[in-house]
Amino acid sequence: MTRTAQALPTLVAHLLLLALGGAALAMPEVILARVSQLSGPFETRDWLMRGFGAGMIALSLALWIDARRAEGQPVARLLWLLGAGLTASFLLYAQQLSQWWIDDAGITFSYARSLAEGAGLTYQPGQPPTEGYSSTLWMATLALAHLLTFDIPQAAKTIGLGLTVLTLWISITWVWRVTDSALAMVLTVAAIGTAPTVVWSTSGQEHALQALLLLLIGVAAHLRLWRLPVALLLSLLIWTRPETPLIVIAVFVAALYMTRVEEGRTRFLRNLILAALPLAAFAGLMAFRMQYFGDHFPNPYHAKTSASSLAGLVNPFGGGWRYVWGGLQDSGLILLLPLVMVVGARDSLPRRWVIFAALAGHIGFVVWAKGDWMGQYRFLMPVLPLIVVPAVIAIDHAFSIRARAWLATLASVALFANTLTQVDKFDADPTTPLAVVSEIGQNFAKVAERMSIQTPLLAHHDAGAISYERSIGLVDLGGLVDRDVAKNMGNADFLRPYIFEQTQPHFIFGARNFAAASGFLDGPELARDYVPLRFPNHPIMASDYSHIRRDAVQVATGITLTRDADGTLTEVIVTDLEP
Repeated sequence: MTRTAQALPTLVAHLLLLALGGAALAMPEVILARVSQLSGPFETRDWLMRGFGAGMIALSLALWIDARRAEGQPVARLLWLLGAGLTASFLLYAQQLSQWWIDDAGITFSYARSLAEGAGLTYQPGQPPTEGYSSTLWMATLALAHLLTFDIPQAAKTIGLGLTVLTLWISITWVWRVTDSALAMVLTVAAIGTAPTVVWSTSGQEHALQALLLLLIGVAAHLRLWRLPVALLLSLLIWTRPETPLIVIAVFVAALYMTRVEEGRTRFLRNLILAALPLAAFAGLMAFRMQYFGDHFPNPYHAKTSASSLAGLVNPFGGGWRYVWGGLQDSGLILLLPLVMVVGARDSLPRRWVIFAALAGHIGFVVWAKGDWMGQYRFLMPVLPLIVVPAVIAIDHAFSIRARAWLATLASVALFANTLTQVDKFDADPTTPLAVVSEIGQNFAKVAERMSIQTPLLAHHDAGAISYERSIGLVDLGGLVDRDVAKNMGNADFLRPYIFEQTQPHFIFGARNFAAASGFLDGPELARDYVPLRFPNHPIMASDYSHIRRDAVQVATGITLTRDADGTLTEVIVTDLEP
């Protein structure tokens, strides 16, 4: 076959990718109109198509770079251009969610605000210290941002995206150094930057920081200068996510096994630093918790693990395993997963086993916790680099040059397209937006103001925006900022007196979930002490439980009181909340 004939398929691929990428960038609505399974209106999905278009152009550039490299021509400057194009593709996808933060992030925002403003570690000033956030390091970072006069939600989104871009650049640098393939770099970004990463790097939560630290552990192991760096990174992870002790144990055991294989001896003392430094960090955190909060564990531990069990680890049909497999399938990474275990001649033993150990520790937690109810698999997002980088390197080890070029090209197109549809699906029905909960809290605050209710108190299962904005007081039926609720999430006998006699909120709002799932609202107390409260002109205020305390009801403008024949108040209807 002549050289021209061999180059023809590559030229055709170039032209197709450039045409598709250019059309997606220049005419996003026209292309979107022809995309099936689109969940939202075309005119609001431009950013997604632009991200896809940038990915296609980057893929075309990668084909050219690999062709030039094969001919011995310099490609260094083109690699920087490729990195910029891949970064642009990811950021354009993320721009679709620029106005979304998840409400749970607002809990961390509230603690960061209180700490920066001198109120201590509490969700609202004047409340007792409780640990309602999941990441000490992330909360402290946002508190510092607030001290520097940055807006906390915007800082969280910006830092999250910045950390994710850094993760992508470290990943593609690692892949390039091992494979010398620009196409492998594109596949790396297409696979790591799939929908879970787009969603959870923009959410305002700490998962982008967690993903970067886990990737750096893999890099340190790959460079074989790894025990002290990995120990330090694990120590930072201890302060980033509460499940890290499981990862520490797994990495320490893997290190003992590696020295046994390589040297014929376990070398316990040499590897002890991998457990000792993180253990010291963990002990310090536990001591601080006990001294400051009076509890060894944060509220999320009590609130979210009540239904978890060790039996779930060995139940392949359990919720945790379904969550893992569902995430790999929806993200498209199920196709790359078998390649993680492929071993090539240039593979690194520490990288292989340390990455496997970190994955095992993290996935063990995910399965034990039975996954997560939030969309787009936030618990899987931090370990995507640990799955993708070994898989992409394995392609270089296990396939011919032509085969891996076509595999990387086709897989990248499929993954970029899958990210478009998955992010679109999420954007059409996002998980608990901070803005929605903010509006709910503000609406109740307006009702309280109309009725001259002093220091109004709302019982609700979403605590983020309400805690952060402080428009109204809160009894958290989700338990994240309320230790008593967290420890008694399923105990209706405790919750009835706690809500109806001790805290006595002016408003109760929410669905039959979290504390409400215990059935504590099904007793006679709710009808005795509260009356239904409706907002017919505000769809987001529709709720299984929307009530106002009877003794707090007052005649007010824009509010209708309905009574039965005996004059007993039966319903409060809010018809107008505008000033």
